[in-house]
Amino acid sequence: MTPNNNEQFPPEGAGLIRRNWRVGLRLFFAIVWSADAYFKWLIVLNGQNLSDAIGAAADGQPALIRQWIQTWAGIASSMSNFTLLIAIWETVIAVFLFVGLLVPALSVVGIAFNLIIWSTAEGFGGIFEPGAMDIGTGPLYAAIFAGLIVIQAGRQKGVDGILHMRMPRIPLW
Repeated sequence: MTPNNNEQFPPEGAGLIRRNWRVGLRLFFAIVWSADAYFKWLIVLNGQNLSDAIGAAADGQPALIRQWIQTWAGIASSMSNFTLLIAIWETVIAVFLFVGLLVPALSVVGIAFNLIIWSTAEGFGGIFEPGAMDIGTGPLYAAIFAGLIVIQAGRQKGVDGILHMRMPRIPLW
């Protein structure tokens, strides 16, 4: 039995959730990023710096990982606006996800951003500490971003869909 290429998925008569699951996933992830950004803005407004949190993640880590994390803590402490830049970037991710703008490009950058945060401030999720039971959120966020690329989440009810119809040869959406 060969599939009929004229059929669309999901079928027109499908329910609301089945027709819009890509949008729901993208918006749910945007809400998660909004919460992340909110907490970073609280840190900025309280005049704190993330360098202390990043440096604290080095405690109890093997020497090579401790050196990696301390390098990033040094970068964070040398930049007075480091926390502000992180808050702005997380806000940009949330807004772009909400409107479905440049989702594939945003996802590639989001994967890198998450893995850097996971390997520094989260200390690889604490997997090298005695009694560690999970790997942290970084790999999960990276997997969700990869999934957004695969399902072309920005094209359904997002700006990417409009841009794709107008300029189909540009692969950014």
